[in-house]
Amino acid sequence: MDFIPRGTPDLSPLGTFPGWFSALLRLRGIETESEAARFLSPSLDDLHDPFLLAGMDRAVNLIRRAVEAGERIMVFGDYDADGVCATAILLETLTEIGAQVSFRLPSRQRDGYGLSENAVREIAEKAQMLITVDCGIASCAETALAKSLGMTVIVTDHHQIPEKLPPADAIVEPLLGAYPCPHLCGAGVVLKLCQARLGRAGAEKLLDRAAIATVADAVPLTGENRVIVREGLRRIGRTARPGLKALLDVSSTVPPLRADDLGFRIGPRLNAAGRLGEADICVRLLLTGREETARAAAQQLESMNRSRQAQEKEITAAALALVSGEAAPEDLVLVAAGNNWNPGLIGLSAGRICEKFSRPAVVISVPADGSAAVGSCRSVPGVNIFEILQACSSLLVRFGGHEQAAGLTVLPENIPALRKRLNEEVRKTAGSTGFTREMMYDLAVPFATWNEESLAMLDTLEPTGCGNPPPAFLLPGASIQSLRRVGRDGTHLQISAMDERGTYVRGIAFSQGDVADRPLSDADLLYTPALNRFNGRTSIEAQVLAIRAG
Repeated sequence: MDFIPRGTPDLSPLGTFPGWFSALLRLRGIETESEAARFLSPSLDDLHDPFLLAGMDRAVNLIRRAVEAGERIMVFGDYDADGVCATAILLETLTEIGAQVSFRLPSRQRDGYGLSENAVREIAEKAQMLITVDCGIASCAETALAKSLGMTVIVTDHHQIPEKLPPADAIVEPLLGAYPCPHLCGAGVVLKLCQARLGRAGAEKLLDRAAIATVADAVPLTGENRVIVREGLRRIGRTARPGLKALLDVSSTVPPLRADDLGFRIGPRLNAAGRLGEADICVRLLLTGREETARAAAQQLESMNRSRQAQEKEITAAALALVSGEAAPEDLVLVAAGNNWNPGLIGLSAGRICEKFSRPAVVISVPADGSAAVGSCRSVPGVNIFEILQACSSLLVRFGGHEQAAGLTVLPENIPALRKRLNEEVRKTAGSTGFTREMMYDLAVPFATWNEESLAMLDTLEPTGCGNPPPAFLLPGASIQSLRRVGRDGTHLQISAMDERGTYVRGIAFSQGDVADRPLSDADLLYTPALNRFNGRTSIEAQVLAIRAG
């Protein structure tokens, strides 16, 4: 394992900030006091003009005409947290302006991702306008079919731009043109559409669902996305929406909220429905005004999430066994194909394998009837898995996604050839040396730096996540005093150490309990400091992210 600094730290004070905090800001691209003020205190004034988005004028005018003409509008979304939040946001807005509107979400198991011919034909019998959210940018044939059946089509999406755009009446996509925040999530794009129609004041009440989607979809928490999440977290913390209150309750999430709460508590529960069943329940939960309905739906999502966790564990174990038995030592891409694995969970398993081995991973579910198999891909920094799949497109039925995560459909008989071709293409990127697991850190900081004041300053970097990573610090040459397994089944590690300056460090390393089973006297620790309040006592401890033997 390599510990890699994010950059060369510049410890010279930025304004009144101490050197260590100034260095953190500079590592995030902030060079001036004014930039620091804007970053640390983002406001709604920082939201961009929605009409800077390509296609926005056209989309707004088409929707206005459809509402005035009394046309029926169908919102077609996606089954993940981003898709259901985007669908709920647009439904609420269209209803508010008097539209006749309904929605449809695909089934991951029956339909797969995005528009399908069957869906388009069914929608054409019910609506005169089709608006896609969080999908549609690659649906050329389906869009052409919708148009031939007499529908007006508006595509709102945020995924990678294909070589050929769909023949929609309007396309709102931040990767087209020169929009200042090109990495909005699907719900973020819809938020901008609603802002264009309702103005900023009308869009503010939609920030709660947009914040959930922005974190859950792992888009960069910089620029406009940072505003959406920061303001959205505040609104969720004092929400009167029965659906959000019920989600907070079943997930034991209490204000003040952080981005992690959305990513690890709220998001997984919204995703669970689409992974195991139908995601419609999530849209209704997010829109209901009835507390009893919200509680029942949230409890159902909680049950689904627990089932999801159990099934994911089983699939991951099976996939790891296949990888261990089938992968050649020189393989740079790990491919596991199993019969009838839940297609909604294979992406999670691919992520686990990718993280464990620091190599791109593809997990494929092969149907028992021999029909096309579906797969999910997760990649490592430096390997654009979407571009790799493009190079393998002759072996695929379809594919789509982002640089670090993608999906594919492949005929079962082509899986061996796909495994070979993936490795060939990745080797062109990675060379013959392959990958070494790397952990990034910001600065080497003595543990004595931390007190309640410095931790409060650290908190101003929130919300952290993709694009604005939580600060990680290096404690080199720590003298290990004790290691002990803790938690259920001894999964976690309790550690005590002395840093090079003689400061005592007490910490917890999640999912690293096995470190206690081997002798360790000196080590380099990657950590983040945290305030621990217990039984009326306050202490500062280290959440240890990684341990490297000295």
